Amino acid sequence: MSDDGAAWLENVLGGQSDSDKPDIRDARCPKCGAADFAQISDLYSDSLARVEDGEPSPVAGVGGMTDAQIVREFAPPRRKSAPLTTLMVALPLAAAAFYLYRRFGGTIGQTAIIVAGIMTIATFLTRTRAYSDKYYHDRRRWNHLFMCRKCGQRVAG
Repeated sequence: MSDDGAAWLENVLGGQSDSDKPDIRDARCPKCGAADFAQISDLYSDSLARVEDGEPSPVAGVGGMTDAQIVREFAPPRRKSAPLTTLMVALPLAAAAFYLYRRFGGTIGQTAIIVAGIMTIATFLTRTRAYSDKYYHDRRRWNHLFMCRKCGQRVAG
């Protein structure tokens, strides 16, 4: 398989290709005009390692920020969970289905239970997909964010 075919297959399967890596070699800071940038993800991991080792620098470093400020401000995006949202939808639907079953009997009540189950499953699946899409979008944006080492201006790559 050629290299282009491997890159295509990797993109189809959701892998990272080299073309997806940000490149800001010729970029200039819009605030101070400097050409010295640090990737936010690298700054975060380095600062987090120093904070966890108990050696955070209280002196402002890259972009005029301390390690604690970098860790607090540039944390990577987190995944959200769909079960809580699903539960918030499932409980009222279950209560309504129970009420219909007690009030109108078996046929209408069983239909209400089936409809509530289908709506709960649909809610779970759509929320899972939406949270996943948002996470990967935010993660990609976080991985393509840079900061000027001089003035601290954020620049998207």
